[in-house]
Amino acid sequence: LCRLYDPVSGSIEVDGTPLTDLDASAWRRHVTAVFQDFVRFELPLRTNVAPNGASDDVIREALADAGADHLAGGDLDTILSKGYPGGTDLSGGQWQRVALARALCAVKTGAGLLLLDEPTAQLDVRGEAEIFERVLAAARHCTTALISHRFSTVRMADRICVIEAGRVVELGTHDELMAGGGRYRSM
Repeated sequence: LCRLYDPVSGSIEVDGTPLTDLDASAWRRHVTAVFQDFVRFELPLRTNVAPNGASDDVIREALADAGADHLAGGDLDTILSKGYPGGTDLSGGQWQRVALARALCAVKTGAGLLLLDEPTAQLDVRGEAEIFERVLAAARHCTTALISHRFSTVRMADRICVIEAGRVVELGTHDELMAGGGRYRSM
C-alpha cells in the first residue's frame, strides 16, 4: 500500500485503478503509516512530528491525540537525542507515541489513508487501548487499516479481515466472525 515495493502477483486497486499505475510520489502524499519498527529522527520534536511542515497548532494537536503532548516539556524545538545540547532521550513507548503523532499530523494535513502495522507493540495493554481510542477518534474521517495480532485491538475495527497464507479467509465485524465459528473465533 505504501508502494515500498509492488506486488509480484495479483494487484491492489485504488478506486478501480491499479496502485502500480499511480505515480508513487503523488500516492505517498495521501498515505501515512506507523510500523512496528518506526523511524526515530535525532531532530527537534517539531521535525519528528511534521517532517513536511505544519503549523504549531496542528503539531500540538497531533501530539495530544497521540498522548504525547507532555514530551520534551511541550517545547517543539527540543532535539530528541541526548547527544545534542538541550536534547532529551525518549523511552520506546514515548518514541512510539511520536511516530503516531507523525501519522496523525499527516492525516490532519491531508493524508486519506492511515496504515497502522502493530503500532503499539511497545506499549502495555492499557496504554494500547488508550492510544487506539485517541488515534481512531482523531482519524475518524480517513480510511484506517490496522494490522494487529492483539484481539483487544482488532475487535475495535469496523471490519476485520483474517488473512492466512496470503489469502483472505474471513471478512466481517467482530460479532459476525465470532458467530460464524470460523478461524477468527478459533484464534
